[in-house]
Amino acid sequence: MAGKVRIGFWIRIGLLVWLIGWTNWLSAEDRPAQFEFRHIQEKDGLGFNFINCLLQDRDGFLWIGTFNGLNRYDGNQFAQFKNKRNDSHSLLNNTVHDLCEDRKGNIWMALDKGISRYNKKTGTFANITAVGKRTLGFCTNVLCDRRGNIWFTSHLVGLFRYTPQTGRIDYFPYQVDKLSYISKNGLLEDPIRNGLWVGDGLGMRYFDIDEQRFEDHRHNPRRLPILTNHYVSALALDGDRLIFADNRNQEIIIYSLTSHQILKTITPVSRQPNRNVFEMATIFVDRHHNLWTSSWNYLMFHIAADTYQITELQHDEARPTSVASNFFWGGWQHPDGSVWLGTVNGISYTNPERAFYTTYNLGELFPALNDERGIHTFAEDSDGSWWLGTSIRGLLHYFPQTNRLEVYKLPNATPERPYGMVLSSLCLDGDTLYLGAETDLFIFNKVSKNFSRIPFPAAVKQHNARLWNLLKDGQYLWASGESKKAFRYHLPTRQWEGFPMRPSNDTGSFMLSTFVMDQQKQIWVDLYPGGLARFSPQKKCFLVDVPSSRGPFESNTTSFNKDAQGNFWISTNGNGLLRYSTYNHRFTRWTENEGLAYDHCLDALPDRLGNIWVGAYNKFSVFSPRTNRFVNFTLPYNQANLEYVNRLFLLQNGHILAAMKGYLVEFIPEKAVKQSAWLPDRVLISQIGVGDSALLNHSGLEMIKLKAGENAFAVHFNTLTSTSETTFDYFYQLEGYEDWQAATGARYAVYTRLPGGAYTFKVKAVTSDGRQTPVNTLTIHIDTYMYQKTWFQVLLAFVGLGLVAGFLRYRANQREQLHDLQVQASRLERDKTEIQYQNLINHLNPHFLFNSLTSLNSLININPPQASVFLRKLSIIYRYILQNKDNELVTLESELNFVQNYIDLQTSRFDDALQVDINVPESYRSQRIVPVTIQNLLENAIKHNAIEEENPLRIRIYAEGGFLYVVNSLQKKSFVETSNKQGLASLKSLYHYLSRREIVVQETQIEFIVQVPLL
Repeated sequence: MAGKVRIGFWIRIGLLVWLIGWTNWLSAEDRPAQFEFRHIQEKDGLGFNFINCLLQDRDGFLWIGTFNGLNRYDGNQFAQFKNKRNDSHSLLNNTVHDLCEDRKGNIWMALDKGISRYNKKTGTFANITAVGKRTLGFCTNVLCDRRGNIWFTSHLVGLFRYTPQTGRIDYFPYQVDKLSYISKNGLLEDPIRNGLWVGDGLGMRYFDIDEQRFEDHRHNPRRLPILTNHYVSALALDGDRLIFADNRNQEIIIYSLTSHQILKTITPVSRQPNRNVFEMATIFVDRHHNLWTSSWNYLMFHIAADTYQITELQHDEARPTSVASNFFWGGWQHPDGSVWLGTVNGISYTNPERAFYTTYNLGELFPALNDERGIHTFAEDSDGSWWLGTSIRGLLHYFPQTNRLEVYKLPNATPERPYGMVLSSLCLDGDTLYLGAETDLFIFNKVSKNFSRIPFPAAVKQHNARLWNLLKDGQYLWASGESKKAFRYHLPTRQWEGFPMRPSNDTGSFMLSTFVMDQQKQIWVDLYPGGLARFSPQKKCFLVDVPSSRGPFESNTTSFNKDAQGNFWISTNGNGLLRYSTYNHRFTRWTENEGLAYDHCLDALPDRLGNIWVGAYNKFSVFSPRTNRFVNFTLPYNQANLEYVNRLFLLQNGHILAAMKGYLVEFIPEKAVKQSAWLPDRVLISQIGVGDSALLNHSGLEMIKLKAGENAFAVHFNTLTSTSETTFDYFYQLEGYEDWQAATGARYAVYTRLPGGAYTFKVKAVTSDGRQTPVNTLTIHIDTYMYQKTWFQVLLAFVGLGLVAGFLRYRANQREQLHDLQVQASRLERDKTEIQYQNLINHLNPHFLFNSLTSLNSLININPPQASVFLRKLSIIYRYILQNKDNELVTLESELNFVQNYIDLQTSRFDDALQVDINVPESYRSQRIVPVTIQNLLENAIKHNAIEEENPLRIRIYAEGGFLYVVNSLQKKSFVETSNKQGLASLKSLYHYLSRREIVVQETQIEFIVQVPLL
């Protein structure tokens, strides 16, 4: 009977577990291999996103064949080559299907209309469109073999060989029909025998170069098992293994060229319903023998070499780290191990070798997790699963190996918070999980899946305070929060006790924030703000061992942890990273100025290697106290959302787990350190920029020659790297001109006004520990003008000496004559000046007198007192003219006083129809001017412009920049009876003799401007 009861009990437990699994397990699939891609696209300078092929040349540059031109990439800049209709030395066609490099460094291309060869030395293309009478047409494959010959295929014509030594092209036909077209990615050189493998619509073919004959399913003397009448595509080599797709049998075949045996057949299956994987378009093999495949049906797969595990790669618009497209034509592996795929949407690259983190997207399994502040706290179970506390989404149990998630609602759930309130702290002890929910404390039993409450301490409950941090210490459970006491709960007796404390610099405003247990099992608590306190079991109290620093960062502390050396590491929100040394009792602070990624740090955690990990949203820093250097990186997650607090946790395997809202990211510290130590083989000097032109550099170039005058240029350099966050610095030097310079962010060096001659540009990359790349050099020769050459300057010196001697002798003979001529010229110039001045006075007097007398006559009859004033001002004007008739110049002050009388006379004549505004600063009034100049210009304006009450004449007089400006509105009379058109000309002539600066006259559509130099 007891046995029956026991069996029934286990049946009920099994049903309960099954029900929980049905309701709570959100996913139970095995986690596939994970790849995160970065992208290079048109927005980055790539000529076209649809890419056909990739090739790294011997110089280190990456050549990219696209559906719209050829590109050369140096890691930063793209040089683009395209077809030019009227240039026979340009690219034959813009659709580049395949690339190879011959022994001389020439780049060969297979194109829609034939073959092109790019000569790096001349920068020109040579094109082949026909062989004999055969038009090549659609060429999809080109290959440079180990003997130096060039092989290429035409889609429906066949196989061709170009011999560089003779320039001869041989054609090798074979039996073809409408199905026998040669596949793209369908030509390979046999690594063992002197032959080629060709894949086409009627199967695999082997071409014996020595015998110059084909073997295929019709002629198979060696009885090779792969020579079948099947549609073959996507050929690839992996050492002595030939890999290709048999699209009829729908399998990828791995074939040994040594044993002539089929080693493995693989049939990828898509997880997408009703999707046929074959026909296969591309197979790329990386250096670890993994396969990367793409099919015509837009399906991509990664096939692991050791396990043959198949991972489908899918483009996801919502996930920027997914592959850029579901189809790729070409692949290439960077020396750093990253795999570059040329897709129909740019280049996507990923580096499984150097990947130092794994991402777990819990928000995809539980979308509600993305609505709030995400994951707050963490506890690792002995079975490798993770318990997670969230902001308002309950308790989570995640199994990283199977990507399975269980969700448990808290007992304090409400209609507004259906999963419960904030879960801020977790402590795991066997099958018991202790939960700090700020306003509640819970115990969760992992076996029964039941919650129970722990009563709050009376002191906390009385003040409605919150407890947000828990720490399990043997039979005790510590709790802290909105209180100046730390509370300890004795689990066997269920009794609370409190431990009040008071910092040494207490101002009364602090609370207990976070508990930490160090390697010596000592319990520390953060007095927020107010330092750090340690619990003394002997004294039954907390001692303030780390006093307040009295710094502004104490009110922004976000976390603290203690490393193996006894140092405390404190993260702050806005004030960077801090370290408190228990040896010298000093604080040290690091911010962005010292290399930290971001000053708003949300957590800091030491790893087992002694490095400090700092999380700041999606930016992370790894700090090495030994080298005092940061390595920074940014994760492509939550880029548009900062409404969360990321936390860092140390896993049992030594990894660092970061919580980022709905993501968990597991970092591998060892790989992160290795990532930061990567150094490229060399730095590429890609081109010289002179004005709007660029001169490309390559290994066959002895020097770059610049013309005389091209002494201002920029030298561009970079490395082909798979990350923008480089862990090394660039240094460059122009030998003989400057010492080594650090390239701070820029990837070029600019030089201006260099004298002619030969220079050697040098560049290198250096890591923080002193490792560096070999120095790359480029000779630059700047030609000089003939007059700058030494022989010309010596000749010029002799000629100059002869001319000087002759000149001195001539000067001695002519000195007296020259002196006489200068005296005579001076006298003549003065006489002419006086004549011009007198002519000007004579010109002004009659005209002005006539107008003045006319006005006076009218005033005598109308207003005799005003006529008396008018006559007095008229006499002042003529007195001024008589007083200065012998003076060449007068002060601007006296001239303005004089001209004011003239303005008064004219105002009495025209009333409001004439408006004159004088605005001359005092600093200009001491400068000098020719007498009656302003009066002459005013008279000229009145004489040539209509003056009406409805349309008054406006004149402005002001000084600026050493000139006096007289500006009048332009309203020309149709006829000026008294004008002889000599006034301005005479004034200009006079100033020409008095000064090197001349009068400037300008006329616009609305104004007439006279600019008079002040002397």
